[in-house]
Amino acid sequence: MSFPLLKQTFKSNFAVWGLVTLVMNVILAQLIMMKQTQALVGPMYYGMLASTMVALFVVISGNKLLAGQVDQGSMAYILTAPIRRTTVAITQLVYMVGSLVVTYGAMAGVSVIANNIADAGFKTQTLLNLNFGAFMVALAFAGIMFAASGIFNLSKYAFGTGGLLVILFILLAIVGSFADYGVAGLENVQHLTIVSLFDYKNILAAGSKWLPKLAALGGIAAVTFGIGTTAFAKKDLPL
Repeated sequence: MSFPLLKQTFKSNFAVWGLVTLVMNVILAQLIMMKQTQALVGPMYYGMLASTMVALFVVISGNKLLAGQVDQGSMAYILTAPIRRTTVAITQLVYMVGSLVVTYGAMAGVSVIANNIADAGFKTQTLLNLNFGAFMVALAFAGIMFAASGIFNLSKYAFGTGGLLVILFILLAIVGSFADYGVAGLENVQHLTIVSLFDYKNILAAGSKWLPKLAALGGIAAVTFGIGTTAFAKKDLPL
C-alpha cells in the first residue's frame, strides 16, 4: 500500500465524504429522537435513505479512484514513482473500504447515543446490526463502482456502467418500497435490487434470516473488488 497515494486520495475526496457522512448522521439522529421511531428508522432511513445517500459518495469517489485518474492523466504521474499497479489498486481499495467503515462506525455510535438520550426503545444490538447491514450494501455498491473504474480508462464509461448500475439498484429499491405501503404488484420489484439483501425488517424483528443475505452482499463486494484490482493491474493504460 502507498501511504502518499492514500493521503492524496483522502484529501481529494474529503469534501464529498465528509458532507455525505455528516448528513447521514444528522438525519439518523433526528429520526431516532422522533416519535414512531420504528416506522421511520426502518423503512425510511435504513430501507431507503441510507443506501441512496451513500450511493452518491460511492459513485463520485469510486469513479475518481482509478478511471478518473487515468482519464485526467494523473495516473501517469503516479506510476512514474516506483509503485506497482497492484499497489495503486489496493491503496484505492483500502481508502474506499476504510471511508465506509468510518462512516458507518460513526452512524453506529450516533444511533446508540441518540437512542439512549431519547429512550427510543431500540436494543443496542439491533442498532449495531442495522448499521452493519447498511454498511454491507454500501460495500457491495463500492465494489461494483471499483470494478468499473478498474476496467475502463475513461470516467464516462466507468460511470456509464458501474455508476448507472448502482443508480438502477437504488431506483428499483425506491419503487419496490411502495409495496410496503400497500401498492400491489411491486413486491417482485424488491427482488430486482441487491438492496433487498439487507433485510432490515428481520433485524428489527430480532430474527436471523438477515445473516446469509449479508453474506451474499459480502460475496458481491469481494468479487467486484477483485475484478477491479485484477483488471487495472493487467489492462493497457494510455500513459
